[in-house]
Amino acid sequence: MQVGNLIRISKRKVISSSFFWRIRHFLQPSWVRGYEQKRTPQFYFDYISKKNISSVLDFGCASGSLLYNLKLRYPNLILYGVDINKKALEACNRKFKHIEKSTTNYSFYHELNESNLRIFLKNNDLQRFDLVVFDRVLYCLSEIKIIELIKKLSSLTDKILIDDFEIIKGLSTEGYIHRDWINILGTFGFKNITNIPSIHSEVDSANAKTLVFQNVFSSPD
Repeated sequence: MQVGNLIRISKRKVISSSFFWRIRHFLQPSWVRGYEQKRTPQFYFDYISKKNISSVLDFGCASGSLLYNLKLRYPNLILYGVDINKKALEACNRKFKHIEKSTTNYSFYHELNESNLRIFLKNNDLQRFDLVVFDRVLYCLSEIKIIELIKKLSSLTDKILIDDFEIIKGLSTEGYIHRDWINILGTFGFKNITNIPSIHSEVDSANAKTLVFQNVFSSPD
């Protein structure tokens, strides 16, 4: 194996650790500021509009660039972000205070707490979130943690969007864990309705996909 490939694999294994993301601001002080410039794929704007989405939970929201850009385009959106990096969450709150006077229709937390979720939903007269987003974050978590997350959220949303690495037969992958998302989500009653190449940039030697799932017990769009 070439030295370049070894370095790439090693780097991918490091950033596949949730611990790395928890302390990244110590290792790369400009990380949070860099995320502020992150471009939001057009797919999100189109999907929000087409599906009449009014509330979004973003697990792994980082500095909140996705939620912030959605709020700028759709001011009435109710938004909830979760991220383990507290410095990133500080950036989220700073940005939102500049564009949103009410603090009841957005919240940011460093963990997914069911009690906090239900209080937030109740305060906004909601039964559930229209959409839950896992945008390139689940590869950092163990299978056990992923199952716990989906179990918690399966009763609080009808739609889940995942951008991550999906198992594909015959593909030699390097560094990132690939999973069978269709099978995992199917366990909790979610059917895959969209399966396309990632809405982000292509990843070498990896199968990056964007998948949308619909709860089979909810009314179809």
